[in-house]
Amino acid sequence: MKFALLALTALAFVSFGQYFEITNDTGYDVYFVYISESSDDSFGGDWLGSDIMYDGDTYEFDVSDLNWETELFDIQLEDVDGDTYTFFGVDGEDYGSDDDENIFTVTLSDID
Repeated sequence: MKFALLALTALAFVSFGQYFEITNDTGYDVYFVYISESSDDSFGGDWLGSDIMYDGDTYEFDVSDLNWETELFDIQLEDVDGDTYTFFGVDGEDYGSDDDENIFTVTLSDID
């Protein structure tokens, strides 16, 4: 019985993940996406690398492998004109839940 409970607990831990699914509906191409823990004072490096998130594109960002100390993240997108779209306190653990806070569409109305 203990083994079954341990195996079930391990399976739940392995399947746990933190993700963000972001759709760019700004009308502009996004060149940079920054993701950091909400407790950080600044954003880290660009998550897109050499990719461009074209208008209409949807990207999934998997942050589960980075041993974050929180489930709340700040996300900032920067478009071709240098305009930013910033979201604070986004819950990375809601993926696939009824809330789906971390599956969202960025629009021009979200500009900083």
